[in-house]
Amino acid sequence: MPILKVRKGEATSLPRIVLVDANVFFAPRMRDLFMHLHEAEILSIHWTGEIESEWTRNVIAKQNADARGIEDCLAGMRDAAEGWEVTGYSKHIDKFEPVAAEDRHVAAAAYKLSLDDWPGQPVALVTKNVKDFPQKAFADTLVTQYSMAGYLDALYVEVPKVVASIVEGCRKKLKAPRLTREEYVAVLMKNGCVGLAHAMSARWAVQCPALAKDGTLYYLSEAVTIKTRQPKTPAKRRP
Repeated sequence: MPILKVRKGEATSLPRIVLVDANVFFAPRMRDLFMHLHEAEILSIHWTGEIESEWTRNVIAKQNADARGIEDCLAGMRDAAEGWEVTGYSKHIDKFEPVAAEDRHVAAAAYKLSLDDWPGQPVALVTKNVKDFPQKAFADTLVTQYSMAGYLDALYVEVPKVVASIVEGCRKKLKAPRLTREEYVAVLMKNGCVGLAHAMSARWAVQCPALAKDGTLYYLSEAVTIKTRQPKTPAKRRP
């Protein structure tokens, strides 16, 4: 069992044992961030063979990712997260009838994690689709569902300096492509991490874009510029 770093005086109301859903791994920068948080022993990250198969299959099909490259990525993830795999959870699947049928294996794995792998410890089920995991399904368990963005935002609130340092480390390690601080803030916003994006924007003293309803990003300064450049409607002449 990994040892999590808890600093003197640090509040730990947020579960640090994390079962990650496939849709979180689908976003490479978010996958990278969670893995770095695990390596720093701020949280303990886990997934299953089913979750692994789901995200690799989808990332190859939908993003045209290189299969060999994904296999290499997986090997690195497994090496970095010893004890990552949750097994023996299928017997708990029927317990989670309120959960969407195709996602019950994820709920069952999170439950198994709290029962046997980390007995008595609260577990966070982190996903991009919280609506598929109604919290009532976990009423008599130690599992709490979190949106990916909500979890990262809450973690920053608990340990801001630590998370900020890890975020900066993730950004600096990127080689292809390299990202400026402002560009990395935009990545956080694009993935819905509004609180973390604004916090890092303030810490780094760079602009933070806004997220439009259609999912595109824009900067308020640009919006103001465009607005001021709009031609004035000519006044109607009186007859």
